[in-house]
Formats: sequence, C-alpha cells, structure tokens
Amino acid sequence: MKRLCWQLLLICSLVILAYGNIFYNGFAIDDHVFIGSYHPTIREAFAGVVPAGHEGVYRPIRGLLYTLYFHAFGTNQFFYHLHSLAVHLASTVLVFFILRHLSTLSHLRDLGFPGALLFGLHPIHTETITYIASSMDATGLLLFLLSWLLYLQKKYPWALLVGIISFFTTEMALTLPLFLLLQELIFNEAVTKPCPRGPLGHVAGTLRNAMKKIWPLFVAAGGYLAVRFFVLGIGARGVYLADSFYLTMLTMSKVLLQYLTLLLWPQNLMHNHIISPGIEAFVYRGYRTEAIASQTLFDPEILLSIGVIVVIGVIGWKMRNKYPVISFGIGTFFLGLLPVMEFVPQGSMMNERSLYLSSVGFFLVLGYGLSKFIVLPKTKIVALAGCMLLLLFYTGRTMLRNRDWRDDVALFTKDVNAAPNDNAYAYFALGNAYNEKKDYQKAIEQYQKSVAINTRFAVGYASLARTYRDMGNTELSNINYQLAEQKEPGFWSRP
Repeated sequence: MKRLCWQLLLICSLVILAYGNIFYNGFAIDDHVFIGSYHPTIREAFAGVVPAGHEGVYRPIRGLLYTLYFHAFGTNQFFYHLHSLAVHLASTVLVFFILRHLSTLSHLRDLGFPGALLFGLHPIHTETITYIASSMDATGLLLFLLSWLLYLQKKYPWALLVGIISFFTTEMALTLPLFLLLQELIFNEAVTKPCPRGPLGHVAGTLRNAMKKIWPLFVAAGGYLAVRFFVLGIGARGVYLADSFYLTMLTMSKVLLQYLTLLLWPQNLMHNHIISPGIEAFVYRGYRTEAIASQTLFDPEILLSIGVIVVIGVIGWKMRNKYPVISFGIGTFFLGLLPVMEFVPQGSMMNERSLYLSSVGFFLVLGYGLSKFIVLPKTKIVALAGCMLLLLFYTGRTMLRNRDWRDDVALFTKDVNAAPNDNAYAYFALGNAYNEKKDYQKAIEQYQKSVAINTRFAVGYASLARTYRDMGNTELSNINYQLAEQKEPGFWSRP
C-alpha cells in the first residue's frame, strides 16, 4: 500500500508540474464561443442546441457542464483550466488502476506505474487538456475510464450508469462496449484453455459469456445513436472528401500512420496538421480537393500506410495467446479511433485530441516493452536511463506546447511556422486573430498568404474585403469583394 501511494504521488506531482503553466493561458479558438455564450437549459441541451457552426454534434451533458460553470465562474479562465487539469489528473489515476488490473489478468508485472506515467506526461495530450473546449469534451473520456475500471471491479450496474453518462458527454465514449468486449475475448482464460469445440468454440463461448455482461452498454450506445440520428436528426458535421468515401478512406490510412508517428515522436505538434502536400486536416468552406482527388491505392505513401497498419494488425492477431497485453494494446489503439475515422464525416480528418483514449493501448504496449528491459540485468541500467530521458523529454515538450495555447495568435503562429507553404487555414485563422486585436495590417498579410496557398478560398478574399473596408480602403475592399464572388459564385447571397 505504501508503494502504491508513493507511485500515485509521483505520477500526480509530475503531471501537475508538466501542466502547471496552463493557468497563464487565455481562451483559444472555440473557447470564446462556448464559454462566453453557450449555456443551454436542460431542455435545450438534450434537444441538441449548439452554437452556430457546431452543428453535427450531440453532447448534452457537456452542454450542461458549460451552463453550470458559467453560472459558477463566469468567464474566469482559472477555473476552466483547473477543470482541465483535474480531468487529466483523474484520468491518469484511472489509467493507473486499469493497467494494474490488466496486468493481473495477463499475469504480468504491474504495468500501471509506467503506463500511467507515460499517459500523464505525453505531449500529444496537450490539445485535449490545455485547450479548454477540448477538456470539457474529455470529461466524457474520464467517465469512460471510470466505467471501464468499475467493470474490471465487477461493479456492472455502476459501470453501465457511468457509461451511459459518458455517451451523452462525448461521442468518443461510444467505443466503451467494444473495448470491454475485446478485453473479454483476449484476457478471458477460456480463450487459452483447450476446448473440444476447437478455436472457434473458444471464441464463441467467451463471446457469449462476455455479452451477458456487456449487452446493456451496447443497447445504451444504440439508444444514444437512435436519439441522435433518428429522433433529433443530427447527422454528420461535413461531407466526404471530394464527395468520395473511397478517397476519404485512402486519406485516413495516411492519418492513421501520422497518429502512430506522433505517439512515437511527438515533436511536430500542430492544430491543423498537413496530412500530405495539398491536404489539410480541417475541412473548411472552399477546401482544396486537387491532391485528394489525385490519390490512388497505389500511391507509395498510401501503400506504406496500409502496409504498416496490416503488419501491426497481424502482429496483434499472432500474439493474442502468448502476449495478450500487446494484442489488447494494438486493438484498443484502433478501436479508440473508430468514431473519428470519417465513416461519418466530422469536418476534420485529424486532431491530436482524438488520441486520448487510443493512447492507453499504445502506452500499455510501450510500458510492457520497457518493463521487460528493466528487469534484465544486462539492460537494466540502460533501460532505466532511457526511461528517465523519455519522461524528461515528455515533460519538457508538454510544458513548451502548453505555451503555444496561450491565445489564438500564438497557436496559429506555431502552425504556420510548422507548415509555411501549405497551411492555408492556419494563415486564415491567424488573420482572424490579428483582426480581433484590430491589427489590420498583420491580418491582411495572413489572409493574403492564405489565398495564395488556396486560390479558391472565397472566405479568405471576403475577409480581405472586410478588413480593407474597416481600414477605409474602399478600392481594395471592392476588388476582394469581387474576387470572393468570382471564386464562389453566389458567395455573398449565402449564409
């Protein structure tokens, strides 16, 4: 018990150290909308009322949380950042106990401590936690983890209740019953014991036993989807890339590889990632489609991405009996990303915050690998030194990335510096940030760079027109007004 307390104390202390500087940050991106003006009533929240521009999501519990916080704290950023840190601390502690349980199921050394340390400090989670609007969504992921732990503790009614609440807080939580089903299939002893019915009999028997416990969560998830799609008619947030499901899936294969790369080496963190030349993560009005439409299954980058995914999948399948923890980690990585794989268009193909749940599987595998090296006499010192350096890198990188989120100017300046020749949306958003500060000359510079990259971006020309008008330059305002209409006929007559 004493060792357990010291481990938790160290984990929490390091997480607080890594994220302690978020309290110096202001609001960024959607924080201004949600915190300033979105505080729905219970009826409005469950009816699906959201701010303009955010149609296509259904998160009523999150909406009520905004209302509660607004009435309690107004727009005082300190308390919202405090919530963010509390969510991540609690999630990290839950990951600690979940991985301890999984270690017991697989008869391994305790993986809770290394896995939770890696989860708590990895800089990929800065977008989930440092960005207030995202941390409010992550409240649902905290509930997901709590439900998972309650299930492991065989407190099934409580796991069901918390799981249902998580579904109505964020759509990412809908993968919970799939996580639990995979856990039962991989870790249940029936899978590894001889069975007269053969391997399929193993799986079928385990599946039947698992569904006796998990089916209420599947029903609850189905109920959420029925309410969202059929009762309220809340559909997708966007359209398929170039109006093609096939091209969208080709693009998402590259996104999956980028997600893995970011977990392995979280150096080039951005808000609007460049998936490949000409393809931005955010799908905005006037989005470029040339590079998307030119993709084929035989492009080297796509073949590499699919090849890596297939190899990882085969490894997971082959190791399911001898190394179940590796198979489960691989499986949960992919399951956690299902809601954002663009089967239902989300309006953004890639977000770092999408990795919050999936990373648990990644850190389970990484923690297992590190633990194997640490116990070997020949590699113990090197492995311990490597772990220390890795944690120092994670902590330092997280602290630095937190500073990028201090406001919109800092955030999108980082984006345009990271991809100066391809990030049209980041230049546009940076222009908007300068416009808010009434620094019109800098706003114009950013808008011009945006439309230089995406020459069909009518909204960029319209922003130039409005900014020149505010500066009193009628001639240039009229020129850009006409360019917006030329790039998108009927632009000014549309909402």
